[in-house]
Amino acid sequence: MVILSDENDSISICRAICHSFWRYLTVGNRRLFYRGFDLPFGLRNDRFTFATPQYAESNCAGTKEMIKSFWHLSLLGLIAASGCSSNKPDSEPLASVSAKINTPKDNPEPVKSGPKFTFEKPKVVRGIYLTAWSAGGKTKRAKMIAMIKRTELNAVVIDVRDDGEMYWKMGIPLAKAAGAEKIAILSPDKVMGDFMAAKVYPIARIACFRDAHVPKKFPERAVKLATGGIWKDHGGHTWLDPYNKKNWEYMAQTVEFALDQGFPEIQLDYVRFPSEGRASTQVFPAKKQYGDGKAKPEDVIAEFAAYIGKKVRDRGGVYSADIFGIISSSKKDQGIGQSLEKIAEPFDLVCPMVYPSHFAKGEYGIKDPNAQPYAIVKKSLADYKKRIPNKAIRPWLQDFFGYSAASVKAQIKAAKELGYEEYLLWNAGNKYTEAAFKDNSKLVPKKKPKQA
Repeated sequence: MVILSDENDSISICRAICHSFWRYLTVGNRRLFYRGFDLPFGLRNDRFTFATPQYAESNCAGTKEMIKSFWHLSLLGLIAASGCSSNKPDSEPLASVSAKINTPKDNPEPVKSGPKFTFEKPKVVRGIYLTAWSAGGKTKRAKMIAMIKRTELNAVVIDVRDDGEMYWKMGIPLAKAAGAEKIAILSPDKVMGDFMAAKVYPIARIACFRDAHVPKKFPERAVKLATGGIWKDHGGHTWLDPYNKKNWEYMAQTVEFALDQGFPEIQLDYVRFPSEGRASTQVFPAKKQYGDGKAKPEDVIAEFAAYIGKKVRDRGGVYSADIFGIISSSKKDQGIGQSLEKIAEPFDLVCPMVYPSHFAKGEYGIKDPNAQPYAIVKKSLADYKKRIPNKAIRPWLQDFFGYSAASVKAQIKAAKELGYEEYLLWNAGNKYTEAAFKDNSKLVPKKKPKQA
């Protein structure tokens, strides 16, 4: 029997299982995943190419069986979440919480308060990704903090918004109207207080333009089809129109909320135009009203980033962004608005997602990038160092797809050899290989001074 110690932990398990299923899809006999469940992809000839990894099923029958298994696990997860009782919950009962939330009327401003917590930025940031459900769960949060204390880690990247879902009690009218509120953080003061007490640096992850909720309720804000319908990528995801400045304001409200909570750093993700779909069928309703009729996607994204950046810096925050790892090898923006020099300029630092599994086979002349983590990370980050030498880099590294401690360390070593001491580790299920980051201070030998 599995005993779950608090409500958020049981919900976390359920959601993790369900996310594993719903983010799983097939294209022919190939698999596509998001992040920790992603299929390796690359950009070639200004297009996305998909490579089937060695561990992928070779036929659709195998894929169908996998989907069936995920479905069964999803049902079990729902049963576990509904049947588990809370032992010393890290939150108020849901009924009392709901009673205290006032229904927004006449489009009021989100409830704001000054930062209750302050965090000192570590000299060298080394962190892991946590879902809001993991951060909100008392037991899981305690385990992650304990692991951080045992290692060289000192930071966590926490979801504030992802795929349009709002995980904190923000009180933003549009989010409520769109049904986007999926509250995972029931006791924000407790969450932030625990991280502050442990001297763990929290980073707010805010995914911008991919949104599963607002486009359905307010289609005029979405990327559309010429026929008037809502455009979707290959994964069935809908997107907000980056040309629509009302969408910018929506993101700004989310950023302001995170700063109010005391987050010292804002990290934007999906700060780009949509990909993984037929770009030729995309229609941007607000493009005609955009100030510059000749603005390219890279110009729009750069302007949006500058708009949000001013709000972050006015509040004394650090400003970072997740970007595709592969863009360092191309001079074009691939149609997604991420031209390296232009996307990097508005931010204090950028976090390229140089996951080895995300590079197509043969990229950089490496036959199987996923099997050679050191080589592919070294080559990719070398391009970043060459093209934006004065920009701080904090790469996202891979700790999924069964990577061993040696594979994770190989990526850290590649980054350190190029002078990048900071890093972030991604695992969608928040299960990390602790042995990989116990202490890497001696991973790269210091150069001996030359004799006179």
